[in-house]
Amino acid sequence: MTIWKPGRRLFTVAAVLMLLTASAHTMGALSPWPDGPAERKLLAEMRGYVLSMGMGMNPSVFDIYRDLSFTMSITLAALGIMNLVLAASRDATDALLRRAGWVNAVWVGAFLALNYAFQIPPPLLCAVVIEAVVLLALFVPSRGQLAPGALERQ
Repeated sequence: MTIWKPGRRLFTVAAVLMLLTASAHTMGALSPWPDGPAERKLLAEMRGYVLSMGMGMNPSVFDIYRDLSFTMSITLAALGIMNLVLAASRDATDALLRRAGWVNAVWVGAFLALNYAFQIPPPLLCAVVIEAVVLLALFVPSRGQLAPGALERQ
């Protein structure tokens, strides 16, 4: 399979990790909330606070929270699938995969920083693992390839 050829393996592993993170996020979003009095009050307040968004749409804060939660899952899944499609494409050059790897490094880094800033451990830990694999894919040469910058050092 093309996706497991040298030079594409770590790129593929990062894509699979994105899909696993999307799945874990979806499971978390669908899992039941804790059922204490504070949680019941919070959910009631979120469901009761409605915002006028125009176009006759008036979602509650809870609706917006759920929408953003599933948007994250969908986005992670879409990016993981796009990366797998690139890795599986015989037409995708090493240079194209490298550019896509840099895009991944930037967005996963931003995702990591966001989760660190808001102190949310599960996606933070997933982002750390994905970012590590993306950076390995960018900086560790596969067999038969020179390390980045090796020609300049000779």
